Amino acid sequence: MQLKLKGYFKEENSPLMEAAKAIEMLEATTGSKPHVLGYTPVGRTNPYQALLYRATEDHNIATVPIVRSWDFEKLFQLSPAGAHVIVHIHWTSFILNGITSYATAKKKIGDLREAIQELKRRNGKIVWTLHNIIPHDSLYPTLEMEIQQYLAEEADVLHVLSDASAQMMSAALTIDPKKLVNVPHPNYRLTYEDYVTRSNARLEFGIGPKDRVYVLLGALKAYKGLDRLLKAFDEFSAADTSIRRVLLVGGMADDSPEVTEFVKQCLKHPNVLIEPKKVPNHMVQNYMRAADIGLAPYTRMLNSGAVLLYQSFDLPVIASDVPAIWENMTDEIGQRVSDNSVESLVEAFQGAERFFELDVRKEVRRYADQFDATELSREFSQRVLRKLGDVIPAK
Repeated sequence: MQLKLKGYFKEENSPLMEAAKAIEMLEATTGSKPHVLGYTPVGRTNPYQALLYRATEDHNIATVPIVRSWDFEKLFQLSPAGAHVIVHIHWTSFILNGITSYATAKKKIGDLREAIQELKRRNGKIVWTLHNIIPHDSLYPTLEMEIQQYLAEEADVLHVLSDASAQMMSAALTIDPKKLVNVPHPNYRLTYEDYVTRSNARLEFGIGPKDRVYVLLGALKAYKGLDRLLKAFDEFSAADTSIRRVLLVGGMADDSPEVTEFVKQCLKHPNVLIEPKKVPNHMVQNYMRAADIGLAPYTRMLNSGAVLLYQSFDLPVIASDVPAIWENMTDEIGQRVSDNSVESLVEAFQGAERFFELDVRKEVRRYADQFDATELSREFSQRVLRKLGDVIPAK
């Protein structure tokens, strides 16, 4: 029989097939009915979910990918078997994804309300992780905020990645603080290969040993302020031509005009190396080890996994002065970008010059070590079940 991965494709028997297997495997270990946590949307190219759920089985939680996000109601066919069902919603983009009609968008919101009410009628529980204020590519920001407010009201647990992000979301939404669970983003130490040396990484990219390299890794989106980044990089580099500076860029480019123009400019730029495609996991180490500083100076952000990715490879960062990013991080290992102007980013590049004089890699590693994925997964599992303790009895 040809091997076929489960939980990756939109099959008719998903997510029940995956849920049945997950329950079976956990029952074989614990001898009791597990909690079933179905999560959606499924981000296979983003390792965050795999890291977050790494230790859930230790707490009798079977995690199940819901590939077609609207299929979460199917999990309630498991209820007669005695399984407690928890639906964990991550990004809300699936609700209005691909919709270009306002009337259709309103109907989809109505469909969501009906599905959530049916879920709750069947005693299902909802966890929502507040990743973003609104989806990055939203066509209807007002309707997205309506969705966010509805989920804030109906969810049993609101998972935030920092106290600061909870405060930022509370400024936009009415949130019950009793629902909040703060579990930070894990580092990426368990995710990517890390055996390539700095010399070999630079050799493969054609980068010299004394070049100063700034890396931007991740999906290329307009909200990241790419045009501003390139202008600031050019202005900063022109101030001292005795040092060669390289902007190293990797990530899938969307089809927006802003990103298309950025890619076009980068491809003909002598000091920019760009691969506007998804970077394979085994190549992430090359980008990280070739670089000196990681870049996350986005014009709009709530949280950033990219910052911890850079730090997982011991890189100091240049990052937007967003409270959630700087809640625990010190200026010793990062340089703040004060606002969304080109001038502020040039100043940040100038301020980050100290990282070439002071070796802060050990300090960066110590900071990133705090965010061990296994420990944070255990904390997430414990705290979510504790929040649901009054409605889901301990097993």
